[in-house]
Amino acid sequence: MEKILKTRLNNLFLDNKAAQFAVQNEGLPEAQDVAQQQNENNQRQLLDVEKQALREKRLNDKAEQSLVRTIDQQLNVEIEKRIEERLEDIEHIYSKIIGIDKALPNLLDTIGVRAATISKIEPVATEIPWFYNDLMKLINQPKYKRLDNKGNVILVDNLRVGLSFFGIENLIQIVTSLSFRRWLPQITDPYPKIKTRIWEEALATALCCKQLASFSKVEPNHAFCLGMFQLIGKVVIVRNFFRIFDEVQREAIIEAEKYAKHDAHRALSSISPNGDFLNTLIEKHAFNISTQLINKMDLKRVFIGNAMQEINQDLAYEQLSPMAKVLKQGSAYAKYRILKQHKLIDLAQAKDFVRTMNLPKGSLEILQKTDIRSLQLSTSET
Repeated sequence: MEKILKTRLNNLFLDNKAAQFAVQNEGLPEAQDVAQQQNENNQRQLLDVEKQALREKRLNDKAEQSLVRTIDQQLNVEIEKRIEERLEDIEHIYSKIIGIDKALPNLLDTIGVRAATISKIEPVATEIPWFYNDLMKLINQPKYKRLDNKGNVILVDNLRVGLSFFGIENLIQIVTSLSFRRWLPQITDPYPKIKTRIWEEALATALCCKQLASFSKVEPNHAFCLGMFQLIGKVVIVRNFFRIFDEVQREAIIEAEKYAKHDAHRALSSISPNGDFLNTLIEKHAFNISTQLINKMDLKRVFIGNAMQEINQDLAYEQLSPMAKVLKQGSAYAKYRILKQHKLIDLAQAKDFVRTMNLPKGSLEILQKTDIRSLQLSTSET
């Protein structure tokens, strides 16, 4: 069951329609095999000369497909080698690949202090260049609009007002989500939905962790931050993968042109980034990179680093701290809800999956009512 659901999530990450098609055809012969059988049936009705031409074409097609597969595997070996080399430089990933602002950990810690005030938070927030504009865009969305006595919309354009708009108790969620959205990959062709899928999982996990926090007596805002930031590594792998694919493919094409390898050149030109291989790289490296980046943030008041370490060390469930358990539970339940949202899990499978999550008593009812698709923010009273 776990393997089947993981495959469905991986397929969904790349393409929703393909994921649904795969579910519909689970247990059936591969579509390619069906098509091949149909072709063989049709061949029986052809003339001998046509049969010979068709056989030769099929042999040529198979030879070309074999060459494409071989070159694709060679590209992937080189891509993985370069990705692993670049993953060793955490400082470069932190400051350049993701671009985590130096002031971000300090801002989160300043908000995380029990005695936090807007006057203390504001000067730290001004150190992050993009924060003011992104916060204003969030606040001035139609769903959060406020009206004056004449019924006119009040436009917020002041940082201090913006910081208090949803209340200090929601600022960690806001800073965390605004930061993460900026880190999302932008160009992931031929899988344009990857950015949406990462955000969908990050937000769902963060919201589920926040709900579970009260059952485990951990800070809900810290749980939200953990649920979202644990996916930074996935962003890193995706960003590196598409950049390095372009780089490796371009170098290989230049080499094929140089040595007049026409078949190789044609095969290289037809190859696109291998989504299954990308999912393999994510599973292999992403969580470890997330752990290293969160450790580098060195948060003092937002307690998420130890939980990441525990899960990264693959400790037994009984050995995990309450915060680490919240992450495991929240992540699993978010995946279930995403599968359900995209109609990739049936009722029996859902019951079996939820049963494996070790959810605290009474939490399932709360989680079922939780909207995992948007931040649950309400404006503070003025």
